Amino acid sequence: MPALVASEGTFGAKTALMRSTISQAESAALSAQAFHVGESSVAFQAAHARFVEVAAKVNALLDIAQINLGDAAATYVAEDVAAASRYGV
Repeated sequence: MPALVASEGTFGAKTALMRSTISQAESAALSAQAFHVGESSVAFQAAHARFVEVAAKVNALLDIAQINLGDAAATYVAEDVAAASRYGV
C-alpha cells in the first residue's frame, strides 16, 4: 500500500517536470520562430502546430494517468481497510 501511494506522489512530481519541459520547449520554439522566413517559416509553423497538438495529447494522457493512479491508490487503501476490519485487525 505505501508503495502505491508513494508511486502516485512520484508520478505527480515527474508529471510536473514533463509539463515544465514541454512548456520550455514551447517557449523556445516561439523564440526561434522569428528567425524563419519564407518557406522555412511555413515549414516551421506546420511543425510547431504538430508539436502543440501532440503536447496537448501528452498532457491529456498525463492527466488520465494521474487520475487512474490516484483512483488505484484510493481503491487499494479502501479495500485494505475493509479487509482489516473483517479480520479484526
